[in-house]
Amino acid sequence: MPQQKIKRVGLNISKLLLVGGLLYWMVTTGKIDVDQMFKAFSDPSIVIPAIVVWLFGPVVIGTLRWWMLLKGANLECSWMKALRLQLIGFFFNTAMPGAVGGDIVKAIYIVKDQPRPSGKTSALLTVLLDRIVGLIGLFAMGAAAAIYNADVLLANSATQSLLKGLVLVFVMSLVFLGLVFIKYKNGNDPFRRFLQRDLPAFKTLLGIYDALRNYQTKPLLLFGTIGLSMVMQLFFMIFMGYLGSKLYPDAFDVTLLPAVFPFGILVTAVPIAPGGLGVGHAAFEKLFHIVGLPGGANIFNIYALSQLCLNLLCFIPYLLTMRNAPIQSSDLALESDQLT
Repeated sequence: MPQQKIKRVGLNISKLLLVGGLLYWMVTTGKIDVDQMFKAFSDPSIVIPAIVVWLFGPVVIGTLRWWMLLKGANLECSWMKALRLQLIGFFFNTAMPGAVGGDIVKAIYIVKDQPRPSGKTSALLTVLLDRIVGLIGLFAMGAAAAIYNADVLLANSATQSLLKGLVLVFVMSLVFLGLVFIKYKNGNDPFRRFLQRDLPAFKTLLGIYDALRNYQTKPLLLFGTIGLSMVMQLFFMIFMGYLGSKLYPDAFDVTLLPAVFPFGILVTAVPIAPGGLGVGHAAFEKLFHIVGLPGGANIFNIYALSQLCLNLLCFIPYLLTMRNAPIQSSDLALESDQLT
């Protein structure tokens, strides 16, 4: 077995041990209540809202957002095909580490469909940009909701710091978007030259910057996708607040949730376990504790598992697609390298 494969297997085993250890510790210490979890999934007042949120959010709004980005890049892709690839991506978000594994698979299929080399690059960048637009929308929504509840959040030193962090990230996002829409004479773009340096993460940042620059003449479309992201993330946050109110009716203050929700969701994208399991539990447990909310790990457990149930059902469109266009391991490695 090549040394690179041995390292990859060792890294995956280490990740599984870390996640398994985190989950075992949380269950044994009572931070995750298994009995409460089973009760939640047998309660129609939780199951039905979960189905509505995950279908309307990632499936309807998420597909519309990516389809708009594809259209904005002048790429041919029908709504139904975008929906099918979106569902396949959900399945691989569960089958691969982190919450972004499905992006790689979406990139493979959409790139294969493009006849022109320039179209392949643009298609790949739409997948990357879809994730970035989602993150901008996440923090924009969090900042807006937090400012709306500013009187409550500013009264506590912990939530005050988180509120400042939210606003800072949102302002930095606006500055970055502002740089994207600056027009330079003769293509003399100093920011692009800066990002071409051989430094860690600069290659990815350059890809994001170039992807955004492609929409310089379509600002309404780009900001429309950010608006869709804000609506989708608002649905997710309301659902988590609803779970908190159902599980801890006398102790859960939903007005504190906007200060921690974006940071917790961001952590779930760390490529350690499918759907952010383990790291997401730990992040929400810690963040909820900081602001005085109960049951961070327990609430995220039900939140994440309800999403995983939807993701697992998406193996059906994947199987149907795989018959006609199977994924090669070389494709997977290539797109993974380009997306990271």
